[in-house]
Amino acid sequence: MANEKTPLRETAPTSPERAKKTADRSTVARRRVVVGIIVALVVIAGLWFLFGRGGDSPIPFIGSSEPPVPTFHFSKAQPKYEALQAHLAKAKLEKAAKHALPTIEKGTAQFLQAGYVNPDGWGDAGSVDDFFTDDAKQQVEPNVDTLTLGKSASDQFETFTPNKKGNTIKVTALIDGNLNVTRAAAEFTFKGTAANSDGTTKSKVTVTGTLFFVPDGNGEWKIESFHVDREEKPHKAPSASASASEATS
Repeated sequence: MANEKTPLRETAPTSPERAKKTADRSTVARRRVVVGIIVALVVIAGLWFLFGRGGDSPIPFIGSSEPPVPTFHFSKAQPKYEALQAHLAKAKLEKAAKHALPTIEKGTAQFLQAGYVNPDGWGDAGSVDDFFTDDAKQQVEPNVDTLTLGKSASDQFETFTPNKKGNTIKVTALIDGNLNVTRAAAEFTFKGTAANSDGTTKSKVTVTGTLFFVPDGNGEWKIESFHVDREEKPHKAPSASASASEATS
């Protein structure tokens, strides 16, 4: 009776059996990990196939043919002021004008970035209308050809590169008797090159104008009116054969 096996002992696996089951579980776990990785790669490839397949791929780590969009900054900024009341100290007026300069400069640069530098904004009134007051927004669509690179820009160009020099802004602050800036006029010159990716078609673009900013009451400044002109000088890059002929001659 002392050596008789109990039912528990009869059903308990031996040590080798236990090791075999543990190894089997590890194998299954590894297979699940491998399958999970494969499924994830298939999903990513499917998303790229459906929505990417080119420069507009929403998956940045899959190779994109689009060049990065540069960030625009003015190369020179100058503060000015106009006093709305006589006998205000010049030093205080200059200080108020300098204080207003960075905000207006930044707003103007972002406006040009959205409408000219970023290809997604070309010909799209919605890309820039947030920079305008509610009343001024009504004038954005009718002037979208100068407030952006133009409605047909996407058919002609793929990139816009701002010049490193020659992009200037002068901000004139209108200052009241309490030394508050009530309005600001941003007079700017903006230059760059619009080009196809292969470099065969380019245009030198110069945008000049004045944006009139007002505070919107929420700590931001909006454009209430504007006067903007754009000049384009198309030119073709010299072909490889022409360059070779010139070198030979």
